[in-house]
Amino acid sequence: MTADSMSRQREAVREDWAGRAKHWDNRADQVAEPAERMNVPLIEAADIRSGQTVLDIATGAGEPGLTVANMIGPNGHLTMSDMVPEMIATAKRRADEQGLTNIEFVISDMADLPSGDAQFDRTICRFGLMFCPEKPKAISEAYRVLKPGGRAAWMVWASKRDNLSFDIIDEAAKSIFGADNPLHDLERPFSLAAAGSLEALVRGAGFECDGEQDVVLSPKLPADKPFWGPLVDMAAGRARDAASPEERAAFDAEVERRFGKMITDGKYHISMHSRICSGLKPA
Repeated sequence: MTADSMSRQREAVREDWAGRAKHWDNRADQVAEPAERMNVPLIEAADIRSGQTVLDIATGAGEPGLTVANMIGPNGHLTMSDMVPEMIATAKRRADEQGLTNIEFVISDMADLPSGDAQFDRTICRFGLMFCPEKPKAISEAYRVLKPGGRAAWMVWASKRDNLSFDIIDEAAKSIFGADNPLHDLERPFSLAAAGSLEALVRGAGFECDGEQDVVLSPKLPADKPFWGPLVDMAAGRARDAASPEERAAFDAEVERRFGKMITDGKYHISMHSRICSGLKPA
């Protein structure tokens, strides 16, 4: 792949997330509780403790970084990094609202981190690596900025079929907005869905690694409180915004119809499947 092609891919990712940012800003607080289900195993895999220096890569709207900032306390320091200024603005707003003062905010590509070598005790990245066009370089950058003996952890989605909510949203969007709509891409988030693909990248960068950890969640949520509004907004909001009123109404109806099939005994039965891989930088 040429440098120009890589640059175009990076810019496409940046533009996509800049377009999504308003939806994430609107919905970030609403999804804080379900996000916690994902935060816990990632933070445990990274072995984050009070007083550490931590880099949260592709921090997005602020999680799991805000949770980490509370964990490491005033003697710790968190750097929240993202390539999209609009996402950093949301993370900063939420940090300010929580009164957190142990955070630095940095706008940067994960494949070209501005930090010096051996700066952090821990690095984490939740659902960000899948979007990077230069995944091996991004893993190597995390290795570079870690102190010897430091640990990094990544979380990525398993297959779309194993994450039923995303599959429903994707199929509904394709049926109304078209399969090739440039404002809707739910393929890239699953670019590391194959078992072993994340581990191979981590080992390839020089980390000592114990393999991948599957995280499978099956929550059951009340049918009278549709949980999927924020997910739809965050995943398909760009395409919905650009559609005609008739298309938006058709999409909303199709989403509701498809999610309705998940209801059994008065509850939505959800499936969520992700993978974590953590690596130790040799001392």
